[in-house]
Amino acid sequence: AAIHIATAVRYNKLLKQRQGILTSSKNRTDFFRFKRFVRAIQSDEFKKSLAKGAKDLPPIPDVADAINQVFILLIQNQLVVPVTKLKTKDAKAKGLKVDKQTPALEMSNKAVLQPDVYYAWNYTPPNPYMLLYSILGICVVFTIILFPLWPLWMRKGVWYLSTGLLCFVGMFFVIAIIRLVIYLLTLASMSRQLWIFPNLFEDCGVLESFQPAYEWEDPKAKGKKPKKSKK
Repeated sequence: AAIHIATAVRYNKLLKQRQGILTSSKNRTDFFRFKRFVRAIQSDEFKKSLAKGAKDLPPIPDVADAINQVFILLIQNQLVVPVTKLKTKDAKAKGLKVDKQTPALEMSNKAVLQPDVYYAWNYTPPNPYMLLYSILGICVVFTIILFPLWPLWMRKGVWYLSTGLLCFVGMFFVIAIIRLVIYLLTLASMSRQLWIFPNLFEDCGVLESFQPAYEWEDPKAKGKKPKKSKK
């Protein structure tokens, strides 16, 4: 039951979870205040999880003692652990790279059910698509292994496609080499340098990478940024 309760409440918005770094393992984990857990259990979202017919979720009375018992169950199953938030100065003294948004968390030996006490998750629900991804991965592997048994038209299609991709990659490298050679030649012989496809390596779309076709770059003036003239 503890696993199912943890799964139902793990990503509840009312937890207002933040990420912290555990001093013991230096791994990132989500943490929250105990009072946020109480609100999450009392939320409509959690109640909908119960109403959807989740057979493994036991009914939880909306009273403090019952909610406390649920949380104790999570602690006993080590799904949540009590933690103390360290000051940035103390965390850096322990060699941890932290900031105000991602504080350091030190595990505590005492679990106190007080509103402002911090607890960290020691549980992540399994990805529901993991099985699907695994099946797809196996199918892809078997498809590649059985390539010799493919119909002739499929093998020809793969050959043409792979050849086209190789030609495209080869052309890209040829263009990169040619533009570098032209730039070096103009750098050595002219007052301005010529770039072919100046946006080739910029963070932009495929078509934008080949626009404009060329660009003249003015030499850097002393104390000023280089000026560029596009054509």
